[in-house]
Amino acid sequence: MPAVRSEQRNSAPPAETVDVELPDYVDRKPSEVWPAFFAKHRPRTTTVRKLILRLHNEERHEHAISAIQSAIINSQAQPWMYEVLAVSMEIEGRPKKEVERVVMGMTDFGNADFGSMMYSANYLVRFERNEAALRLYRQAARLAPERPEPYVLGLKLARELEDPEQIRWAAAGVLALDWTSGYRQHHKDALTAVRAAERKLRQQGEDQAAGELLETIRQAQRRDLQVTLTWSGAGDLDLFVEEPVGGVCSFEQRQTPGGGVLTHDGYGPDPANCHENYVCPIGFPGEYVIRVRHAWGEIVGKRARLTVTLDANGPNEKTTTRTIQLGEDDVTLRLEVPNGRRKQPRQVAVHRISPWMQPDHQLAARPEQRDVEGIVRAQHEFEESRRQRPGVRQAGAFGFAPVVRVIPEGSSATGRVVVSPDRRYVRIGITPFFSNITDVETFSFINGGQP
Repeated sequence: MPAVRSEQRNSAPPAETVDVELPDYVDRKPSEVWPAFFAKHRPRTTTVRKLILRLHNEERHEHAISAIQSAIINSQAQPWMYEVLAVSMEIEGRPKKEVERVVMGMTDFGNADFGSMMYSANYLVRFERNEAALRLYRQAARLAPERPEPYVLGLKLARELEDPEQIRWAAAGVLALDWTSGYRQHHKDALTAVRAAERKLRQQGEDQAAGELLETIRQAQRRDLQVTLTWSGAGDLDLFVEEPVGGVCSFEQRQTPGGGVLTHDGYGPDPANCHENYVCPIGFPGEYVIRVRHAWGEIVGKRARLTVTLDANGPNEKTTTRTIQLGEDDVTLRLEVPNGRRKQPRQVAVHRISPWMQPDHQLAARPEQRDVEGIVRAQHEFEESRRQRPGVRQAGAFGFAPVVRVIPEGSSATGRVVVSPDRRYVRIGITPFFSNITDVETFSFINGGQP
């Protein structure tokens, strides 16, 4: 329908995207220049960007506002326009409600994703539009249900608004999903906010709402599986937990698709740091395999204590503590988690350390344990053994680490349906992707006389 109205307003549809001569806007009202210009012409995107930049440099912000609005109305919107429009309106002192509507439009352009939602919410916080920002945080949480950022940032706003319902949502998300480096303080802040919200509800006579708040928080604090490994001594033990879906949670991969998180990777000699903690708030049901490895150093008595808790803070909580004897091989323990609550894998970034880099990782993490003389001696012995081999030519390097990557080829497309925050529009965004491997070059390298 907008295209039909456009044809009725103009004798001919807008021309194809071309370079056009910009109108004379000096000493003219913005409403007299830009609506007619963008209705008649379709300038190149680079031309529009240069125009808006020039208007800002000339401090003609009303002209910039009118030009951007006219481009959007005539189906010539670009992703950056909403942000620039909001900045221009802020400079001109437009009402905060108008700026809020523009910021909402940022999330409505094309394929709104988690990043754009979070960016728009933070932008609204600048204008003290905390309620609107909270709505965007909640919408971002729906797009990425297990990301902790919307809940952590939303909790700050909910506490300022003193809204028990918003505190309930944010605090539950923080307690269940936030396992970042500062999670202990975040969890403490969440519980503090919950206590304040409970007091407010009971003072208002809303005992039922207060009870529902506490029940939500209790459920958020449930953990399907918790594992704690403690020891004494100057050495280091490493904890590995193999999950039913195949992931392994350890210092190499601290978060897994199965929901596990290694919250602490400790080492001696400080007793307060001699522990490793694994937690799986919502995990898959099935068999978990726990392995304990003696990485390096002296462990008092060559013994460690392993504490396993099933359904922590839940109705079927069960804790088992056992002493394990360390040796050359890993100590393995198998256990069954029958009541895991996870149904779908979690999306996590993979940060694995290659096996050939593991010794360097351990040394780098513990500089006080670095055996410099031993490293130099080992490298010297390795190079000496290479030189003594018959027929070996020196190539200037003694190692090679291949990097394997997957290059997609062909055609693909992704689609997403987005409902605008004000419930006025539903947009479907389709993103096609075409890739083709045009050429592959091969080469040879000399290493010990082998290609």
